[in-house]
Amino acid sequence: MRKLPIYLLVLFFASCDKPYGVVDDAYVKALSIQDTLLHNSKVLVLQVGDSVLDAYPHLLVKSNESNTNYLFNEDCELWNDSIILSYYPAFVYDEDGGFRKNGIWVHTTFYKEGSFPFTTKGMRFSVDSVPQNWNKPLPRKEGIYFYRNNSLSLIATEQSEEEFKKREMDGFYFIPNKGRLFDKININELK
Repeated sequence: MRKLPIYLLVLFFASCDKPYGVVDDAYVKALSIQDTLLHNSKVLVLQVGDSVLDAYPHLLVKSNESNTNYLFNEDCELWNDSIILSYYPAFVYDEDGGFRKNGIWVHTTFYKEGSFPFTTKGMRFSVDSVPQNWNKPLPRKEGIYFYRNNSLSLIATEQSEEEFKKREMDGFYFIPNKGRLFDKININELK
């Protein structure tokens, strides 16, 4: 049996709005199971890769109800028995994650370019600085925090890109924990 490499799915995922795709049983048989993460009457969630030692494993959700296999990209992780987190690209890359151990400061400037009707909106990020004179404890509770008047205010309880873009306030933001934005995907609502 010929084994299909997971990297071919990168093209598939790049063209989708969802961080997962449906794969058939033949494709699933070509994958190596690294670990069983969740098994209940509705779903089986496996960590899979091209081989048992694949350094960039994917999540495979096998739905018992619809008899469908969902293969998630490598930026997803099982959070609990019903939610998968799909992470957006990191603001900064470092090998050991030490730079964002307790979260990350992101200075953001929102901008508009062009003239009507050809305007585009965007954001510029800088992650190489922190607010001047900041020496207070950092929050650990999930959410997006905005720095104003030497304090942090929780402006969104969800750490999603949609919530981040809604505010359009220039300045310092703090994103706790892994320092990444993510979407929550309910396993029971996969389609």
